[in-house]
Amino acid sequence: MPLIKDTVNKVFDEASVHKGDLIRAKHETWDEPRNGIVTAVSDDKLTVLFLPGLGNVTNYFTILASEVAAGKWTVRWTTDMETIKTEGTAGDEQ
Repeated sequence: MPLIKDTVNKVFDEASVHKGDLIRAKHETWDEPRNGIVTAVSDDKLTVLFLPGLGNVTNYFTILASEVAAGKWTVRWTTDMETIKTEGTAGDEQ
């Protein structure tokens, strides 16, 4: 058995989504989408800062590339507020 295996993984395109981008995301288990700011981008994970509406509180959620590829997320994001990019159809966000 070899030491290294060849695999194909779904990863985020770091040329498409950037730290500081505005994002609107909805997981299939959520009732409504959340708006936030991308604070970190790696191959397999986006970290998003959002305001949950509880006064002076902030929180984070993560979006995994594997879950986006599996259709568990609907994600809309923009860098320049002119071009809105979309990925996924979890719950067909309105």
